Amino acid sequence: MALACPKPPALYRPRDPRASDLWRIVDQHFDSFRQVYDQQFQTKYGFWRPVVDRSVTAFLKCGDLQEGFARVRCPDCHHEMFVAFSCKQRCTCPSCQQKRTLLTALHVAEEVCAPVPHRQIVLTIPKRLRLHTRFDRRLLGKLSHCAWTCIAAEVRRPVGRRPSLRDGARVAPGMIAAIQTHGELLHWHPHLHALVTCGAFTAAGEFLQLPELDLERLEVAWQEAVFALYLAEEKIQPEVVENMRTWQHSGFSVDQSVLLAAGDQAGIERLIQYMTRCPFSLARLLKVSDTGQVVYKAEKHTCRAFPHQNGDGMQSGPKRNYQILPVLDFLAEFTQHIPAKGAHRIRYYG
Repeated sequence: MALACPKPPALYRPRDPRASDLWRIVDQHFDSFRQVYDQQFQTKYGFWRPVVDRSVTAFLKCGDLQEGFARVRCPDCHHEMFVAFSCKQRCTCPSCQQKRTLLTALHVAEEVCAPVPHRQIVLTIPKRLRLHTRFDRRLLGKLSHCAWTCIAAEVRRPVGRRPSLRDGARVAPGMIAAIQTHGELLHWHPHLHALVTCGAFTAAGEFLQLPELDLERLEVAWQEAVFALYLAEEKIQPEVVENMRTWQHSGFSVDQSVLLAAGDQAGIERLIQYMTRCPFSLARLLKVSDTGQVVYKAEKHTCRAFPHQNGDGMQSGPKRNYQILPVLDFLAEFTQHIPAKGAHRIRYYG
């Protein structure tokens, strides 16, 4: 006898991608943006990247039944529905990125993280060094490795001196690093979010807990590692490093304010969702005016000195919690966060 099956229509409501302001902006203005890019935007954003064409083309087809669909049938009640194919684009389609984010967070919380305390560590670099990562995206992965080297050394320093360890015993923390290129208002702000174990594991699997890291020492190590990377990549000269060392505020920062208790899978899941979220939020796109101005709201209500668009590019302006951009400038800011094909936005260490 067939089992009763709840009627799917009450549970599944297919989304209408064309109803979003983002879809309409891309559909109506992307061709114009592509035509004027070399003249208006290449100097600031770098050469045109083919991945932008591929991602945007796929995004415009996402959720469209005319572009292909799966026919789903319940084996019990025989109800059928059509489910449109998705584009699966990273950092372009908010819907597909959100699905990827949820699946990644669930995988990390249930299968990757050990039931030990964890911390989130956020590492930033000065504005003087950020633009290099826009023109050379390989630096993002190398910065992630620098962060791992610094954090692992800082964790091993106090843990490795414990009397309970044998001479030469090797300990290693666990770390997941997520690369974010966006600030709250879509401006270019590369930084790293790292989920790190509060301690390290021995070769035998024993966990040695470490309450917190020495942030002053870690920040100095992070600064020196970044300087060494940029010098090795010939992005800056030694004179620039010496000048930056004299700054009152270095622009480097390290934060470890978020602590998760052992076994807090729900907390890890929420944190990974935040670390791997889409650079763009449909909920914060407040308005597209008749004159082609896009109003995009910051993540928080507090007014801050965000970069401001003017004739000379993104400069500091009055404190606010929103950004107003001409539609083509908005597309330039939006598409700069599309990662290269095959580039890893999340990396596992330890």
